[in-house]
Amino acid sequence: MSIGVRSNVNPNPITKLFVVVVLGFTVLHSINIYFEWSIIVLISLMYLINGYKKQAINNILVYLVMFIVPYIGLISEFNAFIKMFFSLFLVFRMFYVPFSAGKFMICTSDVGCVISSMDRLKIPKEFSIPISVMFRFFPSFKEERKNIRMAMKIKGIHTRNPIKYLEYIAVPLLIVSSNIVDDISKAAETKCIESPLKKTRYTKVCMRKVDLVYSVLMVLMLLGGWLC
Repeated sequence: MSIGVRSNVNPNPITKLFVVVVLGFTVLHSINIYFEWSIIVLISLMYLINGYKKQAINNILVYLVMFIVPYIGLISEFNAFIKMFFSLFLVFRMFYVPFSAGKFMICTSDVGCVISSMDRLKIPKEFSIPISVMFRFFPSFKEERKNIRMAMKIKGIHTRNPIKYLEYIAVPLLIVSSNIVDDISKAAETKCIESPLKKTRYTKVCMRKVDLVYSVLMVLMLLGGWLC
């Protein structure tokens, strides 16, 4: 059971977005492997203290696989096709650090905090409204996919055949996705999201100690990784 997206140990979305942008520079310039591991461990620790134990473990295990697999058996000894396959893990690892920080931001941020943060940053509605809809869409999409698979399991339907997968999962998901978007849009219009008047937000966004610690540690590890 998670502690909650508004707990005192959960940074606000502004801090998380800042960290995602900062870690995005690791794609342009690689950092020392020890500092890279430190960033992954810190993100997993943030997952853990916010009650997301499964995500904390998965974060480390996925990075561990991408770190180890390319060097199994010295890939230079294999043929070109196998070397190309193993090289994909190196490419995925290059993007995994900012991806991991972005996933943490999405998993531990609710729509109220995100909208309040964008209002605090004076972000235009043309950008903030699609972002808020996106944060509503993906959790609903994930839940519907889970429901479809559960219904198939109850009926004894298996999806090993890719054609059957398209028939039983992909097509219903496309239809459900359209319905979800319509429902979210109607809910947003009902709440007068397009109103030009200043809104009073239930969720207040402010800087706390956890925001300072999280952002400063990430910046220091990034700089240390570059210097080393």
